[in-house]
Amino acid sequence: MEVELKIYVIGRSAFADIVLADESVAPRHAEVVVADDGRYHVTDCATATGTWRRIAAPESGDAVAPPLWEPVRQAFVLDDEPLRLGEHLCTLRDLLGMAAESAATPGVQPAVPAASAGEAAPRVRGRVERDAKTGEIVRKRP
Repeated sequence: MEVELKIYVIGRSAFADIVLADESVAPRHAEVVVADDGRYHVTDCATATGTWRRIAAPESGDAVAPPLWEPVRQAFVLDDEPLRLGEHLCTLRDLLGMAAESAATPGVQPAVPAASAGEAAPRVRGRVERDAKTGEIVRKRP
């Protein structure tokens, strides 16, 4: 049985599926894969400013303590989980809503891969492949 994953590229580039006009967001910042079971897998594309997920606020008596963020290289996330791409705060629900709006807008061209648009593709070290069920990028076995 062939599984077809939905993959969205998020970035500042006009060739991204979801375009964020924020200087802290890389041209090809992250990929979101919608797995066949409905889960969301986020992969940071080795950006300088990173992709982050919000974790619980620190345990302290200070009621206005800032939220804590942890870096995400690859992770399954919830659609309403707070994310930070560079300095851009969002949720996957917001981002995927933007993708649905642009797909419904007449005259909007589908995105083309960044490598074919003359931009450098993110560098991948070693042999890797995408898991067909989850979208996770894993090391390829010899």
